[in-house]
Amino acid sequence: MRTFSGSRRTTPGFTLVEVIFTIVLLGLFAKFAMMKLLTPATLTLPAQAQSLADVIRRAQSLAVVRGERTRVSVTATGVNGRIAVACPASTPCNTDTSLTVSQGAVVGGASSVYFNSLGQPVNSTGTPLAGDTSFTLSYGTTTYTVTVAKLTGRVSVSP
Repeated sequence: MRTFSGSRRTTPGFTLVEVIFTIVLLGLFAKFAMMKLLTPATLTLPAQAQSLADVIRRAQSLAVVRGERTRVSVTATGVNGRIAVACPASTPCNTDTSLTVSQGAVVGGASSVYFNSLGQPVNSTGTPLAGDTSFTLSYGTTTYTVTVAKLTGRVSVSP
């Protein structure tokens, strides 16, 4: 029969169960912290900026296809603003389109830009622009800028 001595040798450190429990707990804390930091507006702001760029590109292509000037204008600035596309002719376009931003995003920047029949950005009188035109979408400290190049009409989005 063996006798058991009272002293047992222990090794310092954590068990596998303790390590896994700690990692799971840290993951839960990180999830709740991210939910506090990210709001729906900051998650959708890049997508809304791309949508604004798409609306501007649509107006540009409408101007080329129809052979007439097309206008992109900010019809409501501020929180949840609205950007609209229209033909400045007396008869309304049957393909008028607009974009209303959501989730508390703020619309700012240029009031309007026109595109001539070649797709180039011009002012309301039809003369070429002196500089690039920019529309901004922002929420908190995050801002996305949609820029229309003055010569080519290239539409780009930058954070």
